Amino acid sequence: MPDLSVSIVNTGSRELLLACLESLGGADAEVVVLDNASEDGSAAAVRERFPHVRLIGQEFRAGFAANHNTVIRETSGRYVYVLNEDTASHDWGFERLVAYLDANPRVAALGPRLVYPDGRRQDSAWRFPTPLASALGLVTLGKVGVKQSHGETPRAVDWVMGAALLLRRDALEEVGLFDEEFFLYSEEVDLQFRLRRAGWEVHYFPGVTVVHYESQFSAGIPERRINEMWRSRHRYWRKHHGEAGARLAAISTGAQYAMRAVLAPLVRRDPAIAARMRLHARDAWRVTGPGLRELADEWNGRVGAASRR
Repeated sequence: MPDLSVSIVNTGSRELLLACLESLGGADAEVVVLDNASEDGSAAAVRERFPHVRLIGQEFRAGFAANHNTVIRETSGRYVYVLNEDTASHDWGFERLVAYLDANPRVAALGPRLVYPDGRRQDSAWRFPTPLASALGLVTLGKVGVKQSHGETPRAVDWVMGAALLLRRDALEEVGLFDEEFFLYSEEVDLQFRLRRAGWEVHYFPGVTVVHYESQFSAGIPERRINEMWRSRHRYWRKHHGEAGARLAAISTGAQYAMRAVLAPLVRRDPAIAARMRLHARDAWRVTGPGLRELADEWNGRVGAASRR
């Protein structure tokens, strides 16, 4: 049984995926790529350039939770490193990460420091978005007391981003895998909330740095992306805080975005930012438009119909 299995899902970001695998190099880990029915030659490129990498070629498109669950079930490492294809590192530090988890047997999830390509720190560890935290965040527009990815030593946090998330398999076997009702967004928050509720810990580990390029696979459809994000957040709030708690959290968070929409033209003078803030404020009340799940469903429907002809 290997110490570490790496789960990467490719969403059609061929060059970023290849750069990620190149940076992994000869890492002492079981590396598995699930190709989410991409159309950019990613699968063929992986087979040609990285024959040692196991490739799962999927002929339909599914969400983050379902895809990574497929890989987790197909691997055997004591620890599973969930990675975005838009990540890379000069030093993945797998030995240090495994050693830290071995030395801290109640830590079920570990997140490295994330940085942007220019080296700026990316906020990557946060407090849980509880109704109370959302209400308090209204006072400071969510700028105070929410971010936890700071400091230079490992520390306990509420949750870390799923772009680079190391998980203990034993803990997953206890609380379950990602909830596949989440198509994209909030699934890692939900999992880490369940882990914390079961008595496990989540830690931020700045001793390893990962570059997060933030793939632009949905950049051209910002409204669908925002819709999907809010649909997932509403589901998370209802699941863990009930209808009343979900409504309180949504109103408080939506008010934050409404205030940002008003202030954006004064601060940045960028109408696009104000427009995005208005979309967030609208969706905080109720999501009515299609998201990324529908985009995948539409693609699956077209491909399925074509294959039946």
